[in-house]
Amino acid sequence: MLTWARPRRKPVSAFAVKHVVEDHGLLARIMKDVRRTPYSYAVNDPEATEASLGSDVYVIEVRGEPKTPRSYWLGYKYRAYEKYPRAGGGLWRDHFKFKNAARPMERAEGAYFDAPVQIVDAQANAWLRDKVPYMAEMPPHVISALDAMIADPAHGAKAFA
Repeated sequence: MLTWARPRRKPVSAFAVKHVVEDHGLLARIMKDVRRTPYSYAVNDPEATEASLGSDVYVIEVRGEPKTPRSYWLGYKYRAYEKYPRAGGGLWRDHFKFKNAARPMERAEGAYFDAPVQIVDAQANAWLRDKVPYMAEMPPHVISALDAMIADPAHGAKAFA
C-alpha cells in the first residue's frame, strides 16, 4: 500500500533589510511611525512575499563615514504579516516595489532600540558587507548574533507596544 507523505514546509525564514543612511536618512527619523506599526521595504516579490508569511525582518542601518569602512547598526526586528504594493503601480520612496509590515492595529512582535546598536560580530558584519542593499534571507549564525544583541539588557531593546 502506498502512502503519500505530506510535503515538508520550509521553515519560516528571517530577512535582513539594509537602511542606507546616505539614501534614506537616519532610522531615528522614522522610528515614531515604526513603533506604531513596524515596516520595511523590498524590491523583489519573492522575498517580500516570503517575509509576509510570518518571517522575522531585521532592519539594519548602514552608515558610511568618510575614510572608514561601512558600519552596520541594528535598528529593529519585527514579524511581518503584510505585503503592500504601492497604489497605482508606483514605487515606495521612489525605489521599492513592496512594503512589508506587521499587522496594523495589533501589537507587533519584535523589538526596537531608541538608538540603533552597532553590530560588532565579525561574521555578521562580513555577511552584511557581501549582501546587496535590499532584502536578503539571513543565515542562522547572523540571526543568532542579532538575537543576542536584542536579548542583551545592556543594549536596552524595547518590545513594541
